[in-house]
Amino acid sequence: MNNRKNEAHMSNDARLAVLETTILNINASLQDIKQDFKRLDNKFDTLDKKFDNKFDTLDKKFDNKFDTLDKKFDNKFDALDKKFDNKFDVLDKKLDNKFDTLQSRIWSNFLWLIAMIIGLASLIAHTQHWL
Repeated sequence: MNNRKNEAHMSNDARLAVLETTILNINASLQDIKQDFKRLDNKFDTLDKKFDNKFDTLDKKFDNKFDTLDKKFDNKFDALDKKFDNKFDVLDKKLDNKFDTLQSRIWSNFLWLIAMIIGLASLIAHTQHWL
């Protein structure tokens, strides 16, 4: 079967016209595709900017919350530190009073011991007629 024999012959000008029309249609389709890609690219850029703005907003909120919590922690820690210092100062004063009392008792006992030794030495010296 030879199909060529049954086909009508086209002239070269007709073929060129069909070819030009096909090329123009392909070019128009490619231009449309290019425009679609530009629109999609613009949409993606817009979405990217929106995401960046949302992330920046969330980052700022997180930083603010973190700073607030940090300040609260610092305030609580400072309050506990002051409370500890006050308790430590009270304990220190109590210990100082106890040590002062103990020191005065030891000093008093030492003086009594010296007085007893001197008294005993005086008694021995008196009984032995050394003095």
